[in-house]
Amino acid sequence: MLNNIFLISLTMSAVIVLLLIISPFLLKRYSAKWCYFVWLLLALRLIIPWRLELPQAPVHLPAPSNQTIILNQDGMPGLIMGDSYLEKGNNPSAPVSASTSASAFVSESASADYTSVITLQELLLVIWALGAMSFFLFHMISYVIFQRKIKPYCSETDRTVLDSVLNSMKIKGRPQLFRCSKIASPMLTGFFQAAILLPDLDYTREELSVVLQHELIHYKRGDIWYKLFLLTANSVHWFNPFVYFMIKAANRDLEYSCDDIVVRNSDLNFRKEYSLTILKSMQNSRTTHSMALSTGFSESGKSAKKRFANIFDRNNKKRGIWALVFVLALAGVTGTMVACSSGQVSVDTQESSDNQKKGTLGQPDGYAEKLYQYQGTYTGDNSTVAAIIHALSFTDLPLKSIELQTDSEPYGITVNYQVDSRANYRSLGDIETSWNKNAAVMFSLIPNAGETSFRLYDQYGDFAGSYYNRENLSERYGMEYFTDDTVKEAAGSLDSFTNYLNNVSTIKNAEDFYSEGQKQSIEREKQIYSVIGDDRQITVNSGTGFPVTVTDAFAADPPIKELAAQKEILAQYTGKKIKFLTYQINNFKTNDVTFYLFAFDGEKMIAYADLKTAASEQNVIRILNALQ
Repeated sequence: MLNNIFLISLTMSAVIVLLLIISPFLLKRYSAKWCYFVWLLLALRLIIPWRLELPQAPVHLPAPSNQTIILNQDGMPGLIMGDSYLEKGNNPSAPVSASTSASAFVSESASADYTSVITLQELLLVIWALGAMSFFLFHMISYVIFQRKIKPYCSETDRTVLDSVLNSMKIKGRPQLFRCSKIASPMLTGFFQAAILLPDLDYTREELSVVLQHELIHYKRGDIWYKLFLLTANSVHWFNPFVYFMIKAANRDLEYSCDDIVVRNSDLNFRKEYSLTILKSMQNSRTTHSMALSTGFSESGKSAKKRFANIFDRNNKKRGIWALVFVLALAGVTGTMVACSSGQVSVDTQESSDNQKKGTLGQPDGYAEKLYQYQGTYTGDNSTVAAIIHALSFTDLPLKSIELQTDSEPYGITVNYQVDSRANYRSLGDIETSWNKNAAVMFSLIPNAGETSFRLYDQYGDFAGSYYNRENLSERYGMEYFTDDTVKEAAGSLDSFTNYLNNVSTIKNAEDFYSEGQKQSIEREKQIYSVIGDDRQITVNSGTGFPVTVTDAFAADPPIKELAAQKEILAQYTGKKIKFLTYQINNFKTNDVTFYLFAFDGEKMIAYADLKTAASEQNVIRILNALQ
């Protein structure tokens, strides 16, 4: 949304500047009323955050880079991380409650020194939002304070002239009328209960009549709401100086258009008396605050001279309908001619483009050069280590934080990722492969890194991870090439590093190397998770069991009561051997633990039971013994 606001602000600035330049000429030809509506429509466009752009917009502007700002525990800035994964829709600032998983390596000295707090785009969004709210609230609070401040000095006054003007103008509403000693000029205030305020000046009946005509035109058109609309547009684009110029011009034309209506079809004498009435208010020595949400009758300085010139201009002016249409078309066309590009094309987009040249195998052209610039980085170089991790494109997991352990050798790097739900990451084969690739590249570019760890979090804590050191890297599935020597030699030159990345890119999925037993275990776990639900998980190293031959007696009267409801299913397997397995199941949301018993015919689950009465492992062993 922020990109759209900036682009709308930029494109509308061009239209605003053009209108400000030509408006003095247009006002000689067209009535001020057309400007009144032009500014209103431009304010509407400034408020609406949605925009259309041509598929091939001729102007492309770079968007703010998706950097992540990392703060350490004492709240001081720690790392500025570039090339963020936010291009892929990730959120590195999701909340997390840290816990230790048996499947993830956690260095004791590699505590969470850094916590990812906000991305650069999010920071800009926060700054914009605070500015917009502060600007809007300042004017609204000032308006309320002004209303309360003048209230003790306001008193109702004779409505005779007001009622007469209301009848002549055929206005059905009845705004209040007060005389106030704390204001210098007549004004209209109030959104739901409008009130006309008159200063302590001795107006003649004729003077009072034209003053009330002017303010009642504001009332009839709802100009207080018009000014609120302008204030909203100004608040959204508080950072744009051209919008302030637009608001000033809109307020000017607001008064000019009222003057035009008051003096329409009148003679020179009336225009003179009307101008003298305005001048009389200007000469009032008392001061008052300029309020964004009220109309003001008088002007000063050069503004007053221009206003008087407009009042005395008796030329027949056009309504400006076609000029208004032209401005609207100009605003629409200008908005579609500019697009915002990130300055970087996502890896997925590049891989899907047939016309994109490839350098390193499976990676976009220039990818090796981009990484190679970081060769020779040391673990203690926080910002560069962070830049390497962000530049790696082998995983699209949302980055949470980075931990660096440099107190003693072996120096370690722990990369933490945050996902919305662990239920979507039950099978970690693809993730493990991406971590293998990341570790291989990190060891080649960071020569003093002895250990690398990856951990996966959701909002309930860490639930998966992988640990690497230089010695065990080549022991991973399909990674025989990545010995300590080949890793050290990889960054010797750009050519050798490019070749090294080619080997990294061809690392096969870890699941391709699983044995049949491992594949069967994974298939069983998928079926188990379909039973226990998304808020539970299998405890590590859980799954004790043995085969059982189903007899008539076993099927008719299962040795544990939890299977009694499934006697008909068991009876279908009479004389066959099925495998019973018990799993310890943990509810990671509540930390409750229970045991489940599952029966499998090969890879197919045929029965299961929640062993709610088995509160301990000893009871599970007793149940298993009863099955044999």
